[in-house]
Amino acid sequence: MNVTGELPSANDSSSEETNSWNSTGTTASSSTSGSWSISWTDYATVIAQWILFFVGTMGNMIVLVVLVWRRSRSQVGTQLFVGSLAVADIGLMMSTVWVEAYDELQESWQFGVIPCKLQFFWQWLTMNSSIWTLAALSTDRYLLLVCNAQKYWFASAQL
Repeated sequence: MNVTGELPSANDSSSEETNSWNSTGTTASSSTSGSWSISWTDYATVIAQWILFFVGTMGNMIVLVVLVWRRSRSQVGTQLFVGSLAVADIGLMMSTVWVEAYDELQESWQFGVIPCKLQFFWQWLTMNSSIWTLAALSTDRYLLLVCNAQKYWFASAQL
C-alpha cells in the first residue's frame, strides 16, 4: 500500500478500544490520518496478482480433474502427492493472492481481527502443506530411484 500519511503507533492513545485478540494495542479498523493515494504500480501489482490467482486456481483445478479422470492403479502414490499439492496450492491461492490484491487497494484491513488471524493461520497451514508434500514427493522419488538402482546393482554384482 502507498500510505502517504502518518501511521498510528501501537501505543498511540488515540487508538480505539482494544480487545484480547489484538496484541498490538490497536484495533483492526483503526484509521490513519493524512491522505492516501493509489499509484499506477499498485494497480499493475493488483492486475498481476489477479492473473496469478486465476491461472493458478484454474491450473490446479485442471490437474485435479485430470487426476480423477485418468486414475491409474500403478501410480497411486504419485497421483496422491500431485493431488495433495494441487489442493494445497488451491488453498494458498484462495487465502493469499486475492487477499493481497484486495489489501493493496485498501487503506486498512476491513474484516476485523478474527478473520485476519484466521487468514494468516490458513496461509500458514496451506504453505506448510505444500512444503511437506514436496518434501514427501522428493523422498518418494529418491527412494524409488536410488533404492531400486542399488537393489538392481547388488543383484547384477552377485552374478
